[in-house]
Amino acid sequence: MLIFIYQIITKPLQTKPIIDEVCPVCGHKNTIDLTLYMRYIAMGIPLFGMGRRTGVVCTNCAHVLKSPDSSIFAKKKYSANVAKAISDIRHNHKRTLWQLVYPWSIWFVMPFLILILWGITLINKKRTSAKANQYKELLMHPKPGDIYKATWAESGMSEGALVKLMRINGDTMYIVKTRKNIPFSFSEQDWNNLESDPASFEGKEYKIKKFSALKKENYGDFFMYDNDENGREYPKFLGAVLNSECEMDLGFETIYRR
Repeated sequence: MLIFIYQIITKPLQTKPIIDEVCPVCGHKNTIDLTLYMRYIAMGIPLFGMGRRTGVVCTNCAHVLKSPDSSIFAKKKYSANVAKAISDIRHNHKRTLWQLVYPWSIWFVMPFLILILWGITLINKKRTSAKANQYKELLMHPKPGDIYKATWAESGMSEGALVKLMRINGDTMYIVKTRKNIPFSFSEQDWNNLESDPASFEGKEYKIKKFSALKKENYGDFFMYDNDENGREYPKFLGAVLNSECEMDLGFETIYRR
């Protein structure tokens, strides 16, 4: 997950007094200052310009005649003399080359951001593919002692349990599960509440099909086969190895081979 932290910067460019202007609050003359600002969005460096703003304030009583944060559609509550000074400072202020460029610098930075994001995506995809291949190898060639963090739905509710492979006979695997289940979770801390020492597992064994004997759509699932009244086998779904295809970035292992 990517997090972008940005700031909206209001940077003063030039300040000048408005001659002969009287403050409407304190009545002092020649105490009104006009400041021209440049506003832009920055993430370490300026990225996107938001235009130039002006602010007018009395230096004697701090009364704000015009705020640089006010909307351009806000009603003008200042004199024609202030309006003319604002127009003059906008037209006469000479911007540096950098001030001319950085309102549009996002277009210079964007290709690099795209390359960085593309590179991160490729790295994550490669890492996920490698993890998926590793898990496939473990599931297709199971060994006694393997432990799986798995969903368990024997009771009809999806819970979490540790499942341990005890032994293999042909296409049949014999597994046991922990005595304790947890509510279904993608949190490593919740899974750590389940112990993996021998005393934590039930004595009851389940006979399930080997993963390699199942169809592709049941990859990583635990299927037990029972016989109906006619002696025909039918599958019973017990659960599935959590994140067996690495389709989620859980940040913790779900298959252990000790």
